[in-house]
Amino acid sequence: MWLAIILTVLPTLLYVTFLWWLDRYEKEPWPLLLAVFVWGAVPAVALALLAELPNTASTLGFDRGSQPVWYAPLVEEPLKALALFGIYMFFRYEFDGVLDGIIYGALIGFGFAMTENAIYFASRGGSITSLLWLRVVLFGFNHAFYTSIIGVALGMIRYERRRWVVIVMQPLSLVLAVVFHALHNMTISYRFPGVLIAWLISSGGVLIVVLVAVIAWRKERYWIDLELIEEIHCGFIDQATYQTVRSSRRRVQSQWHALFRGGWRALQIVRTRHHLLTELAFLKYQLRIGDVHCRPADLYPLRRRILEVQEDY
Repeated sequence: MWLAIILTVLPTLLYVTFLWWLDRYEKEPWPLLLAVFVWGAVPAVALALLAELPNTASTLGFDRGSQPVWYAPLVEEPLKALALFGIYMFFRYEFDGVLDGIIYGALIGFGFAMTENAIYFASRGGSITSLLWLRVVLFGFNHAFYTSIIGVALGMIRYERRRWVVIVMQPLSLVLAVVFHALHNMTISYRFPGVLIAWLISSGGVLIVVLVAVIAWRKERYWIDLELIEEIHCGFIDQATYQTVRSSRRRVQSQWHALFRGGWRALQIVRTRHHLLTELAFLKYQLRIGDVHCRPADLYPLRRRILEVQEDY
């Protein structure tokens, strides 16, 4: 039992760390990150197990023979997506675009995979080496990939004004997640050729999502460049601060310098300052493009908080 937990938790920590690194400029609040991860790890798995009981499948009229291929994706992907849609609907101010959608979606998937793998390992008698290799290494990103498809779609429609695009993209992304999941289940059932095909499809999908994430954080850097340059002209920040905030590498250097110079409190002040200036850039950009979920009045309290942090600094 403990071995199963260790073999699932440690890789998950590694994958989540990669996600944390990927979110370069505006880290999402940890309570939301924890909430979506826990949703994937506990309620989503529990509800999926309940729905996938053989008796439940028979009652609903599903063929048990085909259940592993497409029934599980039809159950699991909507359950995982519930938390993602919840963040999008009720915490829109913490959902800035495609990158945020990938982060939230992948976290849900990693949480789901962690618990599901632990259940598989704990219930498997004898050696679990092959199962570990398949579920954690070769296909360790699968559930994160499926849910991040929906996250990408939600990020794409975050600033979309065409109503029909918003309406179409949400169910379409869910269908794509189900299709990729079912395709994996179908191909992997053919042993070696199927495993190879499934790995190629999954790896290709993950690489595409990572590429989209890189493009997204480059776009976020463009927002910072565009909006904070005005703050130099009006004297709100200086050139050095601007150059630091727009560069993830310089941010890290600045934060390490603060830690060694002034300790933990200095580090927290510098990190908060970087975060608030990034929020300022994002808010200004959202107002620039006419985002209905933002108000010009939101700029004043944000600027005041930045000034307070600068005084502490």
